[in-house]
Amino acid sequence: MSRSRQALIAELQATLTQAVTDAILVQQAVADRLGLGLADFKCLTALLEQGSSTAGDLAQRTGLTSGAVTRMIDRLERAGWVRRIHDTVDRRRVIVEPVHARLGEVEPLFDGMAAGWNAALADYDDAQLRVLLDLFGRMRTLAREQAAIIRADPSST
Repeated sequence: MSRSRQALIAELQATLTQAVTDAILVQQAVADRLGLGLADFKCLTALLEQGSSTAGDLAQRTGLTSGAVTRMIDRLERAGWVRRIHDTVDRRRVIVEPVHARLGEVEPLFDGMAAGWNAALADYDDAQLRVLLDLFGRMRTLAREQAAIIRADPSST
């Protein structure tokens, strides 16, 4: 691999790392505005992405223990963000669903980011956007895989 390619890849990796950090800062600001902790907000966004979910599914998506997820659901339920409903097939199974009336409070906090992204992405043609989608899809898959590896064996690198 040429030195210029190595430098370009290193710069891209550093930029992506910083972009993730910056995104977490935005999420923290939104969570603060909503009166939520970051983990609670991440749970809420997981529910926004997939709709209703079981506590076990939320634990898997957030990387939290089942006990931590139960406490998180309790907090979100008390604050009116989610509700628990019993599965119609298995009444022992509890489904957590977002309270849609509250979700309107979240979207306006991301309006500035959405407008900024639209402006930035307007400079790219469809083929370039497909490359970006491919890259970020691969990055998400890699991040999930690495998180699972790290959780399974804390000594792994």
